[in-house]
Amino acid sequence: MIRNVGSNLMKSSSSILLRTNQQSTPLFKNFTISAPNLTSTETSEEVYNFKNQFTPIKDSFAVVHISGKQYKVIEGDVIMTDKVPADVGEHIVLDKVLLVGTKSETIVGTPLINNFKVHAYIEEQAKTEHVTIFKHKPRKNYKRTTGFQGLATYIRIGGIIKGQEIAN
Repeated sequence: MIRNVGSNLMKSSSSILLRTNQQSTPLFKNFTISAPNLTSTETSEEVYNFKNQFTPIKDSFAVVHISGKQYKVIEGDVIMTDKVPADVGEHIVLDKVLLVGTKSETIVGTPLINNFKVHAYIEEQAKTEHVTIFKHKPRKNYKRTTGFQGLATYIRIGGIIKGQEIAN
């Protein structure tokens, strides 16, 4: 079962939840995750959409919030983000959608759009380019060289989906 927890942009975002038999365990606070029980990516998306009554939106783009950063994505894009605690090939659902646009309309969230989500797949877990840090103080014989190589995740965007309107 996949569920979303929380939606305040200033707080911790929604949750990643690992799909198991009946239980869901929060792992991270930016999106929802589901284990790839199915072999085909389209089948995985179709099953998720059918179970949760979502409809795919063709020829659209979305602005999503992942790990404290915003990315403009369309279907088929590959984006590099900070490390996401998920396995390669895993299907994730990005539920922090800030804006969705098509040729005919644009929907802006305040700050989020509740009934839109984005399918994505973890392509690769890698390291970023090495950065050399050199500190010195003139005339004091103080020189220090250190380095940093951050962890990154490459995510392929599957599709943008719309859920049913929630009546209050």
